[in-house]
Amino acid sequence: MYILSEKEFEDILVIHPELIDEGLVLLERQGQLENRRTDLIFADKGGNLLLAELKRDFITLESVEQILDYRERLKKQVDKHIRAVLIAQEVPDDIQDICLSNNIEWKEIKTEELFNYLMKNNLNLYESIFIEGKLHKKAVGVPKLSFQDYLNATSSPLGGPYTSYQFFAPIDASPSLSNNNIENQSVADEFMTLIKNHQFDRTLYDGKVHIKRVDGKPAEWSVTAKGAWQGYIVQYELISKQHTIPCEIYLGTIGYRGNKSTFADERSRFLVTRIGKGKKQITTQYGFHKYLNTNKKELLPYYELKFNAKGLPKTHWDDVYQLLNDIGYQVEDLNEKNTKILWLGEISLSEDSDQQVGNLLEGLFAITILKAHYKGAEKGYVFDFLE
Repeated sequence: MYILSEKEFEDILVIHPELIDEGLVLLERQGQLENRRTDLIFADKGGNLLLAELKRDFITLESVEQILDYRERLKKQVDKHIRAVLIAQEVPDDIQDICLSNNIEWKEIKTEELFNYLMKNNLNLYESIFIEGKLHKKAVGVPKLSFQDYLNATSSPLGGPYTSYQFFAPIDASPSLSNNNIENQSVADEFMTLIKNHQFDRTLYDGKVHIKRVDGKPAEWSVTAKGAWQGYIVQYELISKQHTIPCEIYLGTIGYRGNKSTFADERSRFLVTRIGKGKKQITTQYGFHKYLNTNKKELLPYYELKFNAKGLPKTHWDDVYQLLNDIGYQVEDLNEKNTKILWLGEISLSEDSDQQVGNLLEGLFAITILKAHYKGAEKGYVFDFLE
């Protein structure tokens, strides 16, 4: 008997969800749930959500804990009944008891059953997987009902339609985002347009670094990574005693990051400052989903200083905080999160927005310069004044 991969198992159930239950409509496959990924989510014929997690062989206690976690995260996002089902070749008796006590459904679907079902009902798929040993492209093309359409067909406890923001809110989402993702998108896009048009020209680090937008170079539209990155690139230049370095800012999408549910067009929105080119390029990312205060048409007045330990070892973090303070920037603790922030001040859609947007760019470039310095000459750029 052919041994199915978990991916093939999932393919078959996407094409034939009736093997799980009758009347299912696919909503999401490998969907982003905060910082987790769910296997399959369906709407059932009763209008409930069905959260399905698949295992190729058998269900373990870890599988139960996983789906309980997913279900709880979904419950925080939507006031709908959520069915949870674990599917595998085998569900041991003790696991069945645990599932029963936690209101989790389970279903055993053995390879032989799939073999016989496809032979009878879908010969092409049977031959593709069991004879040719290939994943079937049809699974990719199975139509999904979008969460927005699903929610628009239902009502919230307050009587109005749900918004897709209530599903899968980003784990790092701003507490000041609106539940109306059209409003979120409108305000974020206004800020992105301001930044794209801003004629940045400032000195940093007590005049030791000069960064300015390259004259006569308009913003250029760029599409990379098979469309996952789509946005504008604006050319900048960094000049110091040691270096003249090409720089740029990027304004656009970064794959699914920022979670598509935040904005009406289901596309993330990021600002990225970049110093250098190729393998020596150093970047800092700013997600609008994280800093937007939609109703006030503002951005939160700080940037959270989070570093990748591989890119900037933890041994340097305190040095970075101290250096930023020494040159006049304000590094503070963020409430009780044990997180450091760089204070940027008010950033709003107002008469002073041009100056405020400049403060945002200056702060992000200041951080990127420090990251480039601590990367060293081989992978970054060393600045003598930071030694």
